[in-house]
Amino acid sequence: MAVPQVDKKMLGELEAMGFPTTRSIRALHFSGNSNLEAAVNWLLEHESDPDIDQLPLVPREITIECGDTSNEVRNDIRGMRDTVQEQKPEGRTETGRQNETSQLERELNADEQEEEDRKRILALYKQKRDEEGRTRGRIRNQLQDDQRERIRAAKDLMEAKRTLEENQRKRMIETRIADQEEEKRARDRIRQRIADDMAERRRRLGLPQENPAGASVAIITPTKVKPVERVVTSEQLRDCLRTLKKNHKDDSARVTRAYQTLLKIIANIVKNPEEKKFRRIRLSNPIFKDRVGNLQGGIEFLELCGFQRLSASGYLVMPRDGIDLALLNAAGVEIASAMENPYFGLLSK
Repeated sequence: MAVPQVDKKMLGELEAMGFPTTRSIRALHFSGNSNLEAAVNWLLEHESDPDIDQLPLVPREITIECGDTSNEVRNDIRGMRDTVQEQKPEGRTETGRQNETSQLERELNADEQEEEDRKRILALYKQKRDEEGRTRGRIRNQLQDDQRERIRAAKDLMEAKRTLEENQRKRMIETRIADQEEEKRARDRIRQRIADDMAERRRRLGLPQENPAGASVAIITPTKVKPVERVVTSEQLRDCLRTLKKNHKDDSARVTRAYQTLLKIIANIVKNPEEKKFRRIRLSNPIFKDRVGNLQGGIEFLELCGFQRLSASGYLVMPRDGIDLALLNAAGVEIASAMENPYFGLLSK
């Protein structure tokens, strides 16, 4: 196999246009070495072929005949003219000169036509190259625009993320501050509740109230000092219940009914401390007298729980500020224990 022979002049012109040698040989070979325009058209049509940069190969014994070019035609014509002139120099006539002039004009026209074809091919090739350049420019600009858009979108996303994180941090800080303030208020409420409870206990015990730091100490006159209230213990409550049961040990049903009545009175006050009717008992009430008032230890038990006997009006009254829920709860526990224990008050002296 060998590289086919192509027209050297057309090959040079293709190389002058900027086509690689390998592609030019391949175009001339496959276009039949006919003319320059056919070779250029073949190049433009097959520039995307995968083997465009490979030299064509033909068997060595095959001779590729090149097409006649204008130079060869002119050489043949000149040879023929020289031969005719040598054979018949004396037979040149006016007609012969005219024919020769016409032949020369045709040759010149052919050269001009070939030059125009070459210029047109070059213009087409340049136009295509320019169009390709503009296309590549548009693609490059589009890629740059896309890249700028991606960068801008990434910046916007990062800014939105940063803003979101900043807002979350602010919300967390505000929530933490609110929690701390709420905890502080809760501690203040607890401290105030403790202080109020301590003040209430001191008031019940008849002790003077504590003065804040820097406050002037009030002078308490003897006439305004309240008597110290005695502290009621669970043992005192049990003694009243034992006394009630001992004095009526032969009538267990009446004792049980008395315990139930006392427990109901205590429970009503614990559940409804604001209800005045539960904190006021008429001593002359026949039901109360039968169940509690006539039994020794019944009224004493209620007095230990905080009731006060008003002789003038004939009522047992528990003041609103005299309610001690802890004492009432303890009294209820003692009553329930006495009701559940069948030997309560019977074994003690």
